[in-house]
Amino acid sequence: MSGFRPLEARAQGFDNETQISGKDVIKNIGRMFYIVDPAETTFKDLASLPKDGYIQQAMPYFFGMIALEWIVLLLKGKTPRISDGVMSVSHGLIMSLTELLTSGVLFSGYMYIYKNHCIYELPWDSTWTWIAAAFGIDFCYYWVHRAAHEINVLWAAHQVHHSSEEYNLSTALRQSVFQAFGAWPFYLPMAFFIPPQHAIIHKELNLLYQFWIHTELVNNIGPLEYILNTSSHHRVHHGANRYCLDKNYAGVLIIWDRLFGTFAAEKDDITIVYGLVDQPQFFNPIKHQLFYYGKVLEKARTMTNWTDYAFAFIKGPGWFPGTERLGDSSFVDERPVRDVYNPPVNPLLHIYTLIHFVFVIMGADLLARSLAGMEQWTSLLIICYLIGTMTSIGILYDKSNFRWLLELARCGISLLYLDTLVTISTTSVATMNYLYTGSAAISVAGLIMDMATNKKEKIN
Repeated sequence: MSGFRPLEARAQGFDNETQISGKDVIKNIGRMFYIVDPAETTFKDLASLPKDGYIQQAMPYFFGMIALEWIVLLLKGKTPRISDGVMSVSHGLIMSLTELLTSGVLFSGYMYIYKNHCIYELPWDSTWTWIAAAFGIDFCYYWVHRAAHEINVLWAAHQVHHSSEEYNLSTALRQSVFQAFGAWPFYLPMAFFIPPQHAIIHKELNLLYQFWIHTELVNNIGPLEYILNTSSHHRVHHGANRYCLDKNYAGVLIIWDRLFGTFAAEKDDITIVYGLVDQPQFFNPIKHQLFYYGKVLEKARTMTNWTDYAFAFIKGPGWFPGTERLGDSSFVDERPVRDVYNPPVNPLLHIYTLIHFVFVIMGADLLARSLAGMEQWTSLLIICYLIGTMTSIGILYDKSNFRWLLELARCGISLLYLDTLVTISTTSVATMNYLYTGSAAISVAGLIMDMATNKKEKIN
């Protein structure tokens, strides 16, 4: 759920905490369903945009709604997997951290066209401009999303979002670091007409809307199912069943899928299996962000001529010579049956990982707030540290052989640089010292236990 808000517009004003009133809470919740007043979401120029952005403001609501959904699921006898949820949010945080450094660069193309080649500058204070921007962003998003599924090299990024075998609100945050690089060109035609501040606002509102549809708790919303993208439609989109593939690309309005022949309704008699057709068997988030690019190159290298070599990148993920552009889906089961990737772990591991994960969330939030006054190398090192922590958590859940050795190294680095860590945390040096000293001790104990277990297995 990334946006293309310029870095300058996002970084300003983070030093000043704002007081949130009850009216602001209602407005923030309304924005998550695209329920807004056009007059209040229309801005004269980039400098007038909200300093921290609608998506940044929505972070507490994301986590609050995720927690509420999990409570409801537990009451209904369903237990979401903590490991999968933590990794989904980790992907979202990794995307957000890298976007802090890249979003302004990606948006510069839009700004260049608007300043130098605008055909007709729509009035910024017109409600019709607001409406045109809303429809324009949603229409462009449909093609961004469709291309991400139907062009293999773009799918290499987008597959991250589809890799969760759960379908809940945390899945909405599971995003690719690289998808924005393939998405931004699709929005450039709008720059010939739409002021950039309108494009930014509606891109954020469009993405906020897509959060709530990632749930199984909402079944049907009546006649609106014919117009809006809903949980039912998006469940189909996330399915690995044959009838679900390459369907329902919409952001807010499902009318685009109905117009362009990519719509499929949810079937009551078929249980949807979530995840990828060829589901990766690991949680490691960095590996997940990168591995499919290797798959694309590996596929291209099997081709016998340069034309097919190029097609391996630009045709669908399922394409092979002799098949249609999107490939042959007949081999995909209509009712796939498979075991969910869920290596058994000690329940105490969840406590350990969640404690560190909370510190990652705090650190990412405070980094965003203080980025404007921070040296580039310092911010880059902190981003690498936070991403490294989330990677280590994924490796712990994967039960890799070197998991505790890696975690011990991470905790050792943390102890060496406590002063830097405290600058991105609200906790004291003493608290951080106790946390990472204890974590290092746990890592040593885990390493010893693994070595003893491996030795015993060799003897047997």
